[in-house]
Amino acid sequence: MLPKYSRNTPTSQRKPLILLLAGLLVLTAFAIAFIIFPEQLARFSLGLQRVKNTFAFYVLGEKPRFYYLNMEKNGQELRLPAGGVFALTYRDEFVIKSVASDSLFGKGITIDVEGMGTKNDFRALLKGIALIDHIVQTESALSEIRDNEKYRITVMYNGDPIAAVPIKVSITPQDWLRYARSTENRKLQIEYLKRALAMSSGDVNVIKMLAGVYLRAGMPSEAVVQYCRVLEIEPDDLNSLVALAKCYMDVKQYALAIETSKHILRLKPKETSAFTNIALAYSGLGQWEKAIANYRESLKLQPDNPLAHFKLGEAYEKTGKVKEAIDQYRLVLVKVPNALHAMAALAGAASKIGNHDEAIKWYSEVLRHQPGNASLWANLGLAYGSKGAWKEEVDSYKKSLAIDPNDPIVHFNLALAYEKGKRDREAAAQYEKVLALRPNDVDAQQRLADMDMKAKRYEQAIRRYDKVVKATPKKAALYINLGFAYGELNKYRESAENYEKAIKYGAKDNNLHYNLAYAYDQLGRTKESIKEYEKAAALHPTVDVLSILADYYLKDKQYDNAIRCYKKITELAPKRAAAYSSLGHVYGLKGESDREIEYYKISLRYDAEDDLVYQNLGAAYEKKEMYGEAYKAYVRAYELNPEANRAKARIPQMRIKMLEQKHKK
Repeated sequence: MLPKYSRNTPTSQRKPLILLLAGLLVLTAFAIAFIIFPEQLARFSLGLQRVKNTFAFYVLGEKPRFYYLNMEKNGQELRLPAGGVFALTYRDEFVIKSVASDSLFGKGITIDVEGMGTKNDFRALLKGIALIDHIVQTESALSEIRDNEKYRITVMYNGDPIAAVPIKVSITPQDWLRYARSTENRKLQIEYLKRALAMSSGDVNVIKMLAGVYLRAGMPSEAVVQYCRVLEIEPDDLNSLVALAKCYMDVKQYALAIETSKHILRLKPKETSAFTNIALAYSGLGQWEKAIANYRESLKLQPDNPLAHFKLGEAYEKTGKVKEAIDQYRLVLVKVPNALHAMAALAGAASKIGNHDEAIKWYSEVLRHQPGNASLWANLGLAYGSKGAWKEEVDSYKKSLAIDPNDPIVHFNLALAYEKGKRDREAAAQYEKVLALRPNDVDAQQRLADMDMKAKRYEQAIRRYDKVVKATPKKAALYINLGFAYGELNKYRESAENYEKAIKYGAKDNNLHYNLAYAYDQLGRTKESIKEYEKAAALHPTVDVLSILADYYLKDKQYDNAIRCYKKITELAPKRAAAYSSLGHVYGLKGESDREIEYYKISLRYDAEDDLVYQNLGAAYEKKEMYGEAYKAYVRAYELNPEANRAKARIPQMRIKMLEQKHKK
């Protein structure tokens, strides 16, 4: 039998349907409420959520949740919710008055504003400037700080973070200017001003500030760039033009300094500094007359300017007008009696014109104020040395070296002074100190070599000269000295080589040719030797050289050349009997007996006791068959020298010849 079904729905099936309908009605009601009362509904929803969270916190022991901060910023109320961002500048002041969280009475809640304040910043008055200062002083990548969460307001419960609100830091150009003004550190000032310009590139005042800092920091090239930026904006800014002219002077761009200063004068024709800068620039270019003209213009406008007078004096010195320079230095001292730089300049100028007493006076006066100035003691030594006050010269150099023992120039000057005083050992010691300080000092090395030559230490002299030659390979005098030193050591090949180099580099000294000739002669290079003797005689004929040449010509049967040399000797030494006798001998070889007899007689006029000349005269008479005169000559020779064998042998022969000649008659 089949079961029967009722038309009514059972209770178990109706219950879910009722709940579904109820849910739909509730949703519909909420939808209508959200449309009509959205804010109230949101608060209600938040309230329900907070009730739930509070229950979880107090009953279930979960961490409290953070909802928002109640703050006062610059006197105005501010609510900062979770997920918000706190914007901050250096001008802002703020207080976190309360914290909305599940801890209903704020128990256990603390606040930490990172980078400022204390461990707990809850209800404390905080200032934005503190955080800005902290960031600038501690962060290297400032561009990364502005929009990230590096700095936050951290909300903590019992020391554990429960929320963090990021701080958006705003650093303005004014901040950087404030930092630049607050520090004396040039490097930091430059950095701050550059950052300010990065935010406000057209701010001419900031550009001027940066240019000025560069100038004061000794960075004129960088200052030039900034002043040029200023003048692009304000072409006639006088202060910037004046500063720019100074910068150009500092970087030695003299032409631009002149151009800029002339621009200043077009704007302000009586600007004294412009004339001074133009004068300084012309000085830098070595155009001293133009510098003098501009210093004079400057002094017309400002006649009591001691700097202009001093610089004018320097310019006068450069043009050789030392007396005019002295007048200017004296004017400086009239206006500024204790101007030590003017005293020193006056001393130097006085030395130049040989007024060594005045130089000594002013150097001594400056040293009275600056006894530790080594260069002034050295200059005083030079003044004493020029005056011939050897002891004071040496003492001054010693005082200079006591202050600065590593000055090679003063050691060198002291060595020269010792040489003047014939104290070669002390001089050599000073030259050695020069070489210890400056191993490649050619002058000191050469002075030592010269001293070795003087002391006949030829091998040591050669070693020193070789070092000097490496540094100055075309200096003829060095090769002359080397040639002589090698010659004294009988090393004639090396001697000749060095003399040849001396001639190659322009030496024309007769002694050089003489010594080279001697070296050639020792090497057996006779023809080359004679050529050098001839050159020596052409430059400066001497009896010695002419005698050597005459003897050579005589041996080579160049009788006319020999006669020319002997006659030149008689001009140089008219009472030299040997020259006349030599002339007689040459004429005899040429068969000119009359000239032969003539010169023998002249020779005997200056040396009446030369038996050999009498014998030669006798032979000359004999050739002319003047046996009586020959006999007398031979007799006189024998009387002077009984060992004159030729005369002794010819006397009886002459008697025979005389008898034969008489018989013929």
